[in-house]
Amino acid sequence: MVDLLGKKKLEEEIERLRARVAEQEEERDSLQLQIERREEKIRKLTAAGQETSLALKAAEQKIAALQERDAGEEGWEGAATKGRPSSSRLLKPREVEQLLERLDAVRSPHDDLLSAYIAPGSAGENLPPEVGDLARQDESDRGAAVFSAPLLFTIALVPPFPIGEGEVTWAGSFKTGPLKEMLDTPVLVVAAHAGETLLGVALGREGFAERAVVKSAVKEKHTKGGWSQKRFERLREEEIRQHADLVAERLPKILEGYRSIPARAVVSGDPALVKMIAPAIDLPIQEAKIGRFDKKNPDRLLEEVYGFVCLRG
Repeated sequence: MVDLLGKKKLEEEIERLRARVAEQEEERDSLQLQIERREEKIRKLTAAGQETSLALKAAEQKIAALQERDAGEEGWEGAATKGRPSSSRLLKPREVEQLLERLDAVRSPHDDLLSAYIAPGSAGENLPPEVGDLARQDESDRGAAVFSAPLLFTIALVPPFPIGEGEVTWAGSFKTGPLKEMLDTPVLVVAAHAGETLLGVALGREGFAERAVVKSAVKEKHTKGGWSQKRFERLREEEIRQHADLVAERLPKILEGYRSIPARAVVSGDPALVKMIAPAIDLPIQEAKIGRFDKKNPDRLLEEVYGFVCLRG
C-alpha cells in the first residue's frame, strides 16, 4: 500500500529545500555584486589618486622648468615664494582648475576623504597632525585648503584670496567648490608703478572686462649725492604724487558699470605709490607681490592674481 501522506511530506520538504537553495543563491549573488562594486570603487579611488599625484608632479616639473628658464628675471614667482618651504609650488589658474577636476574624481567608500578650509590666523585645530603641520607651513594672510586621502596623498592649496570661514569635512569625495568660486571672483586690479599703472576689472581668471594704463612722466632714480640728490628726490616724489592723483581720477571711469561687482581690490607695485592710491579705492584691499604687467598682453597678469601656492606633505 502506497504511503501517500509520507510522499506528500517528502515533496513539501523538497520544495522547501529548493526554495531555501534559491534564497541562498540570491543572497550569494547579492553579496558577490556588493564585493565587485566595492572592488571597483577601490580600483577607481586608487586610479584617481594615482592620476592626481601624476598630474601634480607633472605640473611641478613644468613649473620648475619655467622657473629655471626664467631664472634671474624679476617676477611674481620670486616674490611669492620668498620665505616659503622648498616643497611649495606656484600653480597658474589653468593648472589649479585641472588639479581640482582630478580631486573631484577621487571617491572613497569609507567617507574618509578630508577637506579642511583653514581661515587666516587659525591654528587648524582638530586635524590630523600631518594635515595641521602642512597647513602651518604657510604664513600668508589668506589661509589654506587641505585635501587628504589616507595612504595616498595630502596637499595644501593657498588660495589667491582669504578663506572666509574655517570648515572641516570628512566625506566620500573632496569639497572643492569654494576654490572654484575663487577662480571666478570679480576683482579690481591695480598694478601701481611710478609713471605707469595698470587698472583693470576682471570678472574671473579669463581676462579683463575693462582695463586702462595710466601714464605720466616720472624721473628715474637719481644716483648722485649731495643737495642735487635731495632736490631730485623731492621733485620725483611730487611727480609720483601727481601720478597717484591721475590714477585716482581714472578709477571711477574704469569701475563705471562694474561698481557693485568686484569683491575686492588686488593692489601691487611700488609701496609708496600704493599708499597714495589706497584712499581712492572703495573696496577691501589685498596687497599682492606680483611682477610688472606685460604691455603686449596685460591679461597675463591675471595668472598671478588668481594663482595658487601648492604645498606637498
